[in-house]
Amino acid sequence: VAVIVTYADVFVGAPFRLLGGFAFDRARGKPVTLDVGFGPFKTRVIGPPEEKSEEAVGSTESFIDFENTSPVNLVIVLTSGAVKLAGEGLKISREVIEAADLFVGRYLVLLATAYIGLKFLHFKIFPDFPPF
Repeated sequence: VAVIVTYADVFVGAPFRLLGGFAFDRARGKPVTLDVGFGPFKTRVIGPPEEKSEEAVGSTESFIDFENTSPVNLVIVLTSGAVKLAGEGLKISREVIEAADLFVGRYLVLLATAYIGLKFLHFKIFPDFPPF
């Protein structure tokens, strides 16, 4: 199941996130930007400099703000937002399935190893146990 969900995310989810995110931002009037690096080392290569805002880091106010969107572009915003949402949904489902797969696989290995060890002790080390 994890392999199928991973392939679905790679071949469907990633293009949906890429194209939906690009079209969503362009329809809302945001400029094209390209940042290189991560964390405090991130630098903007393409686009206007990043604005320092007073908003909280996890704020969603700018995400749902449609004041700069014209009514003609609203259909494009909603469609591209739905495509981006589908891509993000596939990403989240892949991460959940991978976490469950890792959990189940890890404990399956532990239980199988313990069972083999117990049977080794029973048949090779103590073959006549219990004595009755």
